[in-house]
Amino acid sequence: MLEVKNIHKKFMDGEILKGINLKVNKGDVICIIGPSGGGKTTLLRCLNFLERADSGHYLFNDIDKDIKDINNKDINYIRKHLGFVFQNYNLFNNKTALQNVMEGLIVTKHLNSEEAKKIAIKVLEKVGLGDRLNHYPNELSGGQQQRVGIAKAIAMDPDVILFDEPTSALDPELIGEVLSVVRNLAKEGKTMVIVTHEMSFAKEVSNHIIFMDDGKIVEEGSPDDIFSSPKEERTRKFLQRIIDHK
Repeated sequence: MLEVKNIHKKFMDGEILKGINLKVNKGDVICIIGPSGGGKTTLLRCLNFLERADSGHYLFNDIDKDIKDINNKDINYIRKHLGFVFQNYNLFNNKTALQNVMEGLIVTKHLNSEEAKKIAIKVLEKVGLGDRLNHYPNELSGGQQQRVGIAKAIAMDPDVILFDEPTSALDPELIGEVLSVVRNLAKEGKTMVIVTHEMSFAKEVSNHIIFMDDGKIVEEGSPDDIFSSPKEERTRKFLQRIIDHK
C-alpha cells in the first residue's frame, strides 16, 4: 500500500533522515516512538510531501517512482489519499467546526455543499462533536479542536491517516478523549501511522512499533517485542528513561 525505501533528508544543520525504509500494509497501525529530534516528524512529513526527501524511492498504490521523479500531479494524488493530523490542529479560525470539515470535501473532492455537509456532520458526530457543529475553534477546548482535525482527515476517506503527535499540544486531562477517537479508528481497521510519545497507548493500539533515533530506525517489531524484550541497547535505555520519568 505505502512503502518508502532508503529515504534521506538534509536540512541546514545536518542529515535528519539517514536511509529510512518503511512499509505500511492495509490495516496496519504503526506507532513511531523515540526521542525528540530523532526524525520522526520529518519522516511523516516526507510521506505526505509536506517536506520533500532528498533521495529515495516512493511507492503508494499505483505510484512507484524515485523521489526526484514525483511530480505535482502525484503529490496531489498522494495528499488526497493520505490524511494528515497535525500537532497544532491546523484549523481555520474563521470557520466553524462544520465549515472546517467541509472545506476539504468541497475544494479537494469537489463535492457540492449539501453532500459535503452530510459527510461533515456524520464524521463530527463520530468523533463526539455532534453538538459543536457551529462552534468556532476559539470556542472549543484543545481536545475538541484536535478531534475536529481528526474529523477533517477521516472525512476525506483516505487510504492511510498520518498522525503527528496528536496529543502533544494538549493538557493532560484532554489527552484521553483524543486517544479514544484514535482507538476507535483502529478497531474499525483504519490504516494509520502514528508518531506518539504515549507509550501505553502505542503498546495497546498498534500492531507494529518503530523506534527511531538520530535519523535511523534503530529497532522495529511487535509491541510485545519492543516493550517487553527490546534487542537494542539504545531502545532499552530510551524505554527505561520513560519508565523512570513516570
